[in-house]
Parts: sequence; C-alpha cells; structure tokens
Amino acid sequence: MIRAPYAVLMVLLMVGCTKKEYITEIEHINQNIDDNIAPPYNGVTSIQIDNYINKIYIDLYGREPLDPELESGSIFLKDGELSPDTRDLYLQDIMASAEYYERFWEIYNFAYLQNVTDDYIDFQILILTQAYNDALQNGETLLADRILLEIDRYQKLLDAPTAYANGAIGIEELMRRIANNGVYDEINMGIENFVVACFENFFKRYPTEAELPAAATMVEGFAAQIFTEDGSSKDDFMDIFFGNAEFYQGLVFDIYQQLLSRLPDSAEMGISTQELQTNSDYQAIQRKLIISEEYAGF
Repeated sequence: MIRAPYAVLMVLLMVGCTKKEYITEIEHINQNIDDNIAPPYNGVTSIQIDNYINKIYIDLYGREPLDPELESGSIFLKDGELSPDTRDLYLQDIMASAEYYERFWEIYNFAYLQNVTDDYIDFQILILTQAYNDALQNGETLLADRILLEIDRYQKLLDAPTAYANGAIGIEELMRRIANNGVYDEINMGIENFVVACFENFFKRYPTEAELPAAATMVEGFAAQIFTEDGSSKDDFMDIFFGNAEFYQGLVFDIYQQLLSRLPDSAEMGISTQELQTNSDYQAIQRKLIISEEYAGF
C-alpha cells in the first residue's frame, strides 16, 4: 500500500453511548461508527479513492487507469460524495464502453475456449463453406445440411461478443454459444467429456451418477430426462441446462471470485441468484459488489 508522509493528530470524543475515533491524516478522517454505519465522504482520502478507481479498472478493463481517467473519475466520485448512487452511475459509464465488453469476453474466452481467435473461427468457417459447396455439387444434401449447421454454430460464436455488448443476446445465450461450437467440442472431445465440461464450467460441480448418463444420452440424440425435463437432442440439453437455476448460481460464483476473491455465503448466493435469474443482468450483480464497502475498502 502506498503511503504519503503525514502528520497524525488523534482526538477522542465521547458522545452519549456512541464512540467515534477521529484520526486526521492531512485531510483524512477515519470514523468507526456503531451499528456498521458507513463513514461519510470526508472520512475517505484521495489516495483511497484513487486506489478504488485503480482496482475497478484492473478488474473491469484488465489495466490501470490513465492519468486523465483517474482524475476525472476521482472528481466525479468526490462531487457525488461517494454515495452508492454516484458509484453506480460511475460504474454504468465504465461498463458502457467497448473496452469493458472486450475484457469480459477475454475472461470467458480464456476460461472455456483457450483464447480462440476470430481468425481461427473465420478459417473454420471458410473450410466448412468449401465443404458445403462441394457437398451440394455432389448432390449430398444431408451432408450439406449438417455442414451448414456447423457453419451456423461457428458464426454465432464469432458474433457472440458484439451481440452481447449490443444487448442483442443475454447472458444465457452468450454462455450457450460458448459451449455450442466446434472449438468447445474439440477441447472437450467425446459426449461424456462435453457433458462433464458443461457441468464443471457452468455449474461449478461434477455431474451426479444419474445426471451424466442421462445428459449424455440426450446429447447423443436419444430420449432422456434431466432436471425432471425431457429431451432428445443436444439443443434440448442446452435449453434445459442453461435455463436451470444452477447455471445462474455458477455465474454468481464467477462474479464473487473475480471481484472479491471469495465464494458467496448462502444468503448472498440466494439473493444474487434470484436477481440474476429474474433480470438476466450480470453487470448489475457486478456493480452491487463493486459499490460495497468490502470491495472499496472504505
């Protein structure tokens, strides 16, 4: 932690049964207030605010803020006296940028697709398009149809980051596209490996002895039941899987780990999962944590 040279003046005040400790550090006043009441704005130093902004940029952009970004952010937060509404407005502005969504995609691309590039996806589409044309010329219409489906899966993956950033698709469809393409299939070769990967990546657990064979049967194209729902195709499995409450729990795990470096407790998990499942607003959960005293450090 960076500390500037300072002089310390300590004054102890007793007012009724409420004890407040004031430590002056240039313009810094720390207050310990009963009943866990958040300290007022004048109890937070400029260094703390700068550290808060720096942390936000690293977590959401993957880099430190530039000097003008640090200065403008500090002014905005101070003008709003660091109120929750001011912090939320500041975060909404940060999250509205293309850079935020680029970083968001980088995190999940690295975690689940091994940093696949657009060039690689384009190349796969090019190869498949040639195979599709060859199949049509040879009169192999069934093969052509299957190839067309593969092209569509790659194209949806390629379009996914922009579509999510523009609000054209939600978090459910984004994660579904991450799992439903040739890249993910190649990383997790075989039906059972694919099912296990889905559970581990998105539910943060291994499938049970009953779930694994049932899900694999469904993905293979045969009738089966999972989470009390019937299906007989990979698309059916995807519909059921990414509509399940555990999928949203997995996202909550991600957000807490990324921002607070810890798992949510049961109460936090319940509240955040319900909010995410109801509103499909991943960014709202992020903002809630970043606004918190635990994240801010003041």
